[in-house]
Amino acid sequence: MDEIRDETLAKKAVAGDMIAFEDLVDRHRMAVYRLARSVTGNHHDADDAAQETFLRVYRALGSYDPSRPFKPWLKRITYNTSLNTVRARNSRSRGFVGGELPEVADQSPGQSERMVAKQNAESIDQAVQTLSSELRATLLLRAVEGMSYKDIATAMGVKIGTVMSRLSRARERILDVLEPAGSVAQRGEKR
Repeated sequence: MDEIRDETLAKKAVAGDMIAFEDLVDRHRMAVYRLARSVTGNHHDADDAAQETFLRVYRALGSYDPSRPFKPWLKRITYNTSLNTVRARNSRSRGFVGGELPEVADQSPGQSERMVAKQNAESIDQAVQTLSSELRATLLLRAVEGMSYKDIATAMGVKIGTVMSRLSRARERILDVLEPAGSVAQRGEKR
């Protein structure tokens, strides 16, 4: 049996089928969270933004056009909701940067390769977190979600050229952060 398309589920949800809406939520929960996390920069705000996104989606389903793809519409709502969450956080507490406590590293023998891989992943994550919300979200939509430039542009409400420019700037800034720390191989002579 073929999987039901998002657009069909959305139509059913508009007609009052709560199971169809729950299927949409289940299907997109992790992608919504990942985008929210990339914009907000932390788990707590991302969780709040993801929940708010699905509330907004539910309320806005009546205005959704099922002849258009569902994912970019959902990503647009997620992106805007996440930006609103960041703005609200910034207005509540200027200057506070919350973070998680560092994990205690496992020092048992044979763990050195995993430690190096974990440290590299942490370095990359820290470099990504230095990006602005727009650059971070654009990079996530392309690298993690695998979205096309066109779909990213639609989701973020920008032109395709802007998406390409943001991706280029994001990659350059990540490399600039990682290279001095020796976390990545040196780039070629040409930039």
